[in-house]
Amino acid sequence: MSEFNLKEFRPSNSTSFIGRTQGEEVRKKLSLEELDNDDSEVVLKIPADTTSFNPSFFLGLLYKSIKKLGVERFREKYKLQIEATDPSVISAINGNLEDGFRNARNSMDNKDGLTAFG
Repeated sequence: MSEFNLKEFRPSNSTSFIGRTQGEEVRKKLSLEELDNDDSEVVLKIPADTTSFNPSFFLGLLYKSIKKLGVERFREKYKLQIEATDPSVISAINGNLEDGFRNARNSMDNKDGLTAFG
């Protein structure tokens, strides 16, 4: 099992993870391409003081893994552990993560914001 606390990749003056490019940079630093190829579980800890996990960061960090593994296998392998204890924060971050998964599925299905509703 590999376990990573994402706090070290968030700007020190921020409570949010934002930006696809920033997500892609973290992906490289964590060597997720290599981890996608083995059978071990990967735990990504979202720190307790996080208020937002933007879908653009989510996609930069995880889209390639979701595309390679498929959503079901991805969810079995990658555990996104929210360390917050405030129910409203947990709910907000879970919403952010589900937005990220929805955007990933739409991208894999070649749907954009307009065709996703058609």
